Amino acid sequence: MTDKELAINERLDALQKQSVEHTRASLEYMEKMGIRPEGKFGLFLPPDYREKEIHRLPYAHAVRQQVVYETEKGEFSALCPFSGLPDYGVLRIEYVPGSYILELKSLKYYIMSWRHIGVAQEDVTAYIYQDVYRQLQDAHYLKITTDYNIRGGINTSCVVDSREQQ
Repeated sequence: MTDKELAINERLDALQKQSVEHTRASLEYMEKMGIRPEGKFGLFLPPDYREKEIHRLPYAHAVRQQVVYETEKGEFSALCPFSGLPDYGVLRIEYVPGSYILELKSLKYYIMSWRHIGVAQEDVTAYIYQDVYRQLQDAHYLKITTDYNIRGGINTSCVVDSREQQ
């Protein structure tokens, strides 16, 4: 086996181990709450596995404008930490830039990185807010909204707005 093949195998082994550990921890947490998964569930990764970098570009204009990025249905998903099933939704990022705007290609990679991560809908919204807020640094405001597909007759929308933070 070549060095490159060994490195790939080591990465795959580490990824598999991390997935098993996180899935096991989620199942143990659910058990403490009296929740047992119904049917089949798959392995998923922890939130720390998400893409960490969203590139930004300078915004050098005095004019304030509202910037809105919104995914199409089916483009944004994470995995339910209780079942491993995908939670599909629409992600909406809106802000008024200060010194920076987000670079779209890296934002797309960031959004896609959630697809194999097991995390509650409310938690993923908070993580995305924190990650984007950190990149924008001094946005005049930032609002993250996730609107998930209806599951079991319940629609879930989560909103984090910088204007409502302390």
